[in-house]
Amino acid sequence: MKKGKVFFHPINGSGALTISWSSEPKGDAVEAKKGSGVGFFSKKGDLLCVIFDEVQSDNDHQILEFDRGHVEISVKNGRVTHTITQKKTATSLRKRRSKRKRTKHASRSS
Repeated sequence: MKKGKVFFHPINGSGALTISWSSEPKGDAVEAKKGSGVGFFSKKGDLLCVIFDEVQSDNDHQILEFDRGHVEISVKNGRVTHTITQKKTATSLRKRRSKRKRTKHASRSS
């Protein structure tokens, strides 16, 4: 995943914080399962962008949790750091067809 762009312009000590990893169209917002904010995902399920609702500019720590992982931010003295943890999706394993040779049986006539 490429480096995210952080947009944070607090007014009176707090505000929304956005981290964007893509310039693709974002589509519908997905509410975080835990935390206060939303995420935007591609059709494949890749994280494109997150928005934290209310972040304190001097000191804050928040996590937005989604089905496929979570995004964690820390703010210290106005400096924002973030980490992304993505859950690995379980890939379905297919059974391979055995390549048995078909043998022709001679028909027996009595």
